[in-house]
Amino acid sequence: MGIQFETSRCSFQLVASQSHVPDAALGRLKATIDTSVAVVYGIDVTLIQGSSRGQAHVALARQVAMYLAHCVFGIPHADVGRIFNRDRTTVRHACALVEDRRDDPVFDRTLSNLEEIVGRLARVSGIAGVGEL
Repeated sequence: MGIQFETSRCSFQLVASQSHVPDAALGRLKATIDTSVAVVYGIDVTLIQGSSRGQAHVALARQVAMYLAHCVFGIPHADVGRIFNRDRTTVRHACALVEDRRDDPVFDRTLSNLEEIVGRLARVSGIAGVGEL
């Protein structure tokens, strides 16, 4: 049975073939997403992993990372919240903010590129059997 999605606004989704993704796989997937987002946004990866909101560009990078985890890999908001140390409602809010910003063509192109990058990195790394995810 696949994971039920909490939003249909995501532009690209892979359906998980299992209802629970192991924590080790989620951790590796988060590291892949965090690193990719940090490189694109030109910030240190530890800022994405930080517990405070920080500066606006850091908060946006973290929101993008949460969006990618949910929309590209179909991880439920509650699980994304757990791996980012945030509440599921914070994740849902981040996904909505990022989706709203997709009206900007430059932001949309950047996000599309990140979706492709993290999807391919996860596939070639064999993280969580992506392809089944």
